[in-house]
Amino acid sequence: MSRIFRRVFILNFIISLIGLLLYSQLTLMPFEKEFIYLSIILILSSIIISFLVSKIVILPIVLNLKNNQKEFEKSNNDMKNITHQKSFELELVNTALQEKYKEQKELAEFLQEKLTLETLNREKKEELLIHQSRLAGIGKISINMLDECEESISSLNFILQNINTIHKQINFKNELVNKSMEQLYRIINEMHLKNEELKNFIKPNEVKKEFYLDEIVMESLSMLEETFMSHNIKIDYNFSKSINLFGFPTEFSQVIFNILQNAKDALIEKNITPKKVFVSIKKDQEFAYVYILDNAGGVASSIIDSIFEPYFTTKSYKKASGLGLFISKIIIEENMQGKLEFENASEGAKFIIKLPLFDEEK
Repeated sequence: MSRIFRRVFILNFIISLIGLLLYSQLTLMPFEKEFIYLSIILILSSIIISFLVSKIVILPIVLNLKNNQKEFEKSNNDMKNITHQKSFELELVNTALQEKYKEQKELAEFLQEKLTLETLNREKKEELLIHQSRLAGIGKISINMLDECEESISSLNFILQNINTIHKQINFKNELVNKSMEQLYRIINEMHLKNEELKNFIKPNEVKKEFYLDEIVMESLSMLEETFMSHNIKIDYNFSKSINLFGFPTEFSQVIFNILQNAKDALIEKNITPKKVFVSIKKDQEFAYVYILDNAGGVASSIIDSIFEPYFTTKSYKKASGLGLFISKIIIEENMQGKLEFENASEGAKFIIKLPLFDEEK
């Protein structure tokens, strides 16, 4: 207060002094009585005005400036605190983001590893199914060959019996011939026993059981899903749910796998764009139907009647055994009392599988 007052008073005193000097010069009455009175009045006025100005005008301004300065300093401190807090929060967020990025990276690596393992597992399953199909084909062919061998053994046994009967009738005795006959009987018996052992070994172990058609078809589709996606083959399907069948689900899965594999190979070999496969499941009062269609152009009419024959194939590469459709027909028609048919549709091949519905009363 005193500092402000002094400064205002000095300012007013200087102004008053300048005014008095100008007045004395203009009036030419320095140090006159009136001049002294005026000087006293001006000094008193300067004191009063300085007090009032400093009290009423300058002091509020100074106080306001101080308050503003304090508020500014407080705001500045608050901003510093907020900035520090925000910086700390940003550091926390950055740390959290880095941890999340690390977790996401680890998760991506884990998923990639899992996808690789899953792809390898699917490829192994595909190879296993192909191997099982070939083994099943070999088994079916082996059984047919063993049946033929059994017939040949029976014929040989019958011929030997006839020869032995004739020898007895003509009373022919020869030690070498008798020993040879005994050896032939022994060989035929050994062949018969080995034939039976092979038959028992080759017969499938799977037992007939109840299963849902859509579940088995979906399992086969899922095993080929990765392969189809990698070759840009789109699979559409339309399933009727809960169709109950009785038979060999694993063998039936091989049938679906074989047909889908053939469709995939045909689409890739002919370089069809776009590549499409459609699978549908329907039923009526007595039978269930599976339709598998592709848009690979179908099969030439001259070879339609040969596609289910053993060792027949339209594939150009050496690994094709020509047994897939032959085995599939045996599984459907002989093992599951159904029907497997083929026809050319508008865009490609169409396979029709017809199977009897499961009847609990039978």
